[in-house]
Amino acid sequence: MKLKHEFIQLPLHFDQQRLQKEIDQLERSLWTPHHEGFKGNLSIPLVSLNGQFNNLFKGPMAATSVLQQTPYLKQVIGSFGEVIGRSRLMGLESGCEVPLHSDINYHWYKRVRIHIPIVTDPNVIFHCGDKQVHMKAGEAWIFDSWKYHRVDNNSQLFRVHLVIDICGSSRFWDKVESGHVPWLNEPFSAQQIQNVAFDPDSDSDFKCERFNTPLVLAPGEMEGLAEDLISDVLSMESNPRKQADEMVSKVKSFCHQWRELWSLYGLSDEGWPAYHRLRQTAYEQVMHLESSLKLTNGTQATRMFLHCMIDPALNVEVKDSYLGNPLAKHDNTQGITTKNSKPSVAPTEEQEPNAVSAEKPQVGNDKHRKLGRNDICYCGSGLKFKHCHGKLN
Repeated sequence: MKLKHEFIQLPLHFDQQRLQKEIDQLERSLWTPHHEGFKGNLSIPLVSLNGQFNNLFKGPMAATSVLQQTPYLKQVIGSFGEVIGRSRLMGLESGCEVPLHSDINYHWYKRVRIHIPIVTDPNVIFHCGDKQVHMKAGEAWIFDSWKYHRVDNNSQLFRVHLVIDICGSSRFWDKVESGHVPWLNEPFSAQQIQNVAFDPDSDSDFKCERFNTPLVLAPGEMEGLAEDLISDVLSMESNPRKQADEMVSKVKSFCHQWRELWSLYGLSDEGWPAYHRLRQTAYEQVMHLESSLKLTNGTQATRMFLHCMIDPALNVEVKDSYLGNPLAKHDNTQGITTKNSKPSVAPTEEQEPNAVSAEKPQVGNDKHRKLGRNDICYCGSGLKFKHCHGKLN
């Protein structure tokens, strides 16, 4: 999410010793390696799709069984009073880094990530844009994930952060307005900070996201995303005017055609193949502009078009949530372990939504690469994967 500043500290403080005590009881085998193999990057799901051990983003979220064993972690998450999205413990081994990247995708475009350090050291540095901070244990921070960012762990510790993902209510954003920006205002005084101590009698239940992904992106939201993309492209004076005008024309045309299809089909599966064909054609028409046009954060403009508009425009995998079919029931008790027990189900590895690095972007959601080349594509086109999103990849 784009923010006014690269980093903003919230006026909250949590008991890092209690948090550390709770994570120390968890079996090390629960820490799942990063799906792209980033050295030393590990995580434990706390809120996930259906409360299971996965790294998925689309569909109803629920607390994992880890939170049954970590009541203060649960209380901390609940203390924000927000609707909670996918949330995790994120670990970074000594001498390792979170590589430089920018979160250019629909999921992150209107979500903010709260970081609460649990185990850290002054030699753990978070970089965002041209700014950097050390987030102290027990503090709460948000940052501008639209800009390129990375983390360096030059300490001897296994760094652990609690990371909570939300869209944010008006109450939350009011709190952000009173936040601390290190290079602009003075640090919080003791009187300004709300200390959230462990309360064994606390009702720490919280609400989780149920609808976080559109089945078919509504025309109004599509046009809002297009306006942001167009504004960003035109604000870059270094973008060649001819190519910028072409991009603007193609994006507007896509929005007009999307609204036309919506007026015919809405959410019905009858329209899914037409929606998909339009997505395919629209992206192919701008692919040649990838090296020509940049956004204000330095990313290729075509990547925002792909990851914020084209790819998330149709998500048939969440059809049950929107079309009234019964949702499959899942056992939320799997995957928990303490130092005196073993996990009943090993954590599974799943893919993140597209995070953009300096490398060539990948078209479509990463998890769809698990399909066989001759399987029917996930998107509803009716084509084999090798002739559809597999062809784009």
